[in-house]
Amino acid sequence: MNKISKILILLAPLLLFAPPAKAYQDHGVEKVRFHSYLTYTRVVLEVSGEVSYIIRDLTNPPRLLINLYPAKLTSLERKIDIRDRFVQRLRLSQDSEHVTRVVLDLMNSEYTYDIFSLKSPHRLVIEVKSPREDPIADLLKPREFPYSSSESVSEENLRVYKVILDPGHGGEDPGAIGSTGLKEKEVSLAVALEVANLLKDEAGIDVYLTRTDDRFIPLDQRTEMANQWGGDLFVSIHANAAFNRKASGIETFFNSRYLYGEGAAEVAARENAPLGDDDVSGEVKAILWDLMQDRYRDESNELSHFVQRKLYQATYLEDRGVKSAGFYVLRGAAMPAILVEIGFISNPWEEQKLRKEEFRKKIALGIFRGIKDYLESYNERLSR
Repeated sequence: MNKISKILILLAPLLLFAPPAKAYQDHGVEKVRFHSYLTYTRVVLEVSGEVSYIIRDLTNPPRLLINLYPAKLTSLERKIDIRDRFVQRLRLSQDSEHVTRVVLDLMNSEYTYDIFSLKSPHRLVIEVKSPREDPIADLLKPREFPYSSSESVSEENLRVYKVILDPGHGGEDPGAIGSTGLKEKEVSLAVALEVANLLKDEAGIDVYLTRTDDRFIPLDQRTEMANQWGGDLFVSIHANAAFNRKASGIETFFNSRYLYGEGAAEVAARENAPLGDDDVSGEVKAILWDLMQDRYRDESNELSHFVQRKLYQATYLEDRGVKSAGFYVLRGAAMPAILVEIGFISNPWEEQKLRKEEFRKKIALGIFRGIKDYLESYNERLSR
């Protein structure tokens, strides 16, 4: 018996029980969506089943090449213009019988990317962003707010804004406390969760919260979280307090080194109290934060007026207007940022109203409508 025969005899049991080789079952690339955010571009490829991929960085010109397999194109467009800060266009082609090629033509050679798969339904997500080696320097670079394509955007390729909601106080910091024991941290969280619930059903809006339960988050970390999420708007929600128990009403603040409005200094002093950061490095950091927020002062002022107006229409509490002061919680936000005082918890009558779920929903509706109207106004200004 020769060597080949012996090998075949030895392999026969393995061949007998080995599973049959699977034929390729191609999955269709059925839909492509993109979203232009302030700090990155997201491309989503919807496929009919689970696919594998190989990704390569190419230069001259800069681009990402992704091969999907086993995958076939359906009736998709073969070229999709994006033209935002990071991606110029997306190109699709059938590279071979079982391989679909995706090419992202990039705007510049300095970038990083993330790529990952999701299920139910199956999607491949590619996110292209800046290297962000120095986050402070990157935030100080001039850029549009919020970044968007100069071309009109269809419902399928919707411009998406990230709204960051910040429920004031929390955990060991209760905030102001009313005469019957109602805590500011409870009211601010309940209202923020209701605003989030309203925003999440709106097309073109993603919503994030700095806290969703009773926990303490330092003031300076709240805007850092918002910046890391690539937020487009930052809305901090609080309940007011004063030594005068008759003080009442609603007011909205934007950050400024210059005080404007009756009682602005007192409100800022109370809301800034939990920080407790008075070292030299903290002062330098605060100056940088103020410089960054100055870039968004006009838009913050605009957002304040939209929210204040709709909040008054929803609650009919005394309209104390839009004011400005220096707030630690707004410093460093690389986006328009406001602080909303939704009523005086120190006023017995308003404390009772703030305790009621029905009234909290009215407050949330006012904030929601103000945010929505502001974004609609901004989109109109972009299209002129």
